[in-house]
Amino acid sequence: MRARRSIMLATAAVTAFVATPVAQAATTSYRDGPLLATFSAGTHYPNCKQMWPVTVTATFRGRPAHATAFYQFLGPGGVVVRQYPFAHTRKNPHNQIWHFYGRFTDNTFGPFGALAVGYRLTVRAVVSVGRYTAYPSYWVKVVNARGCKAIR
Repeated sequence: MRARRSIMLATAAVTAFVATPVAQAATTSYRDGPLLATFSAGTHYPNCKQMWPVTVTATFRGRPAHATAFYQFLGPGGVVVRQYPFAHTRKNPHNQIWHFYGRFTDNTFGPFGALAVGYRLTVRAVVSVGRYTAYPSYWVKVVNARGCKAIR
């Protein structure tokens, strides 16, 4: 009886764990020698009018690194557009390459706009430390939302 009860409790716990959806940020990484860079975001399917916070990290030989970063949007023919973290904000008013230590979260990324809806895009962070450069890439497919306007 006791064994049967513990099996039922274990089954209920596993069922509850599997049935509960967990929102996790997806992360991609890229290594160039001792440099490891990661790029993570909350979803691969942002809607066209939402901000899309992303986090970029850089470690050099396993320790947080002094690094630089910018973003590239890739299309079938290669790089379509280059964008800088915190572009045109108080943090980066002159729209330049971002210098950071270890990691940063860019909460000013987005929105994508109506022209991106339905297309699978690749966003790549270009992270450099000295002569090493890493290119963690992240795909997104922008979904439509009511009232989404084209951003030009």
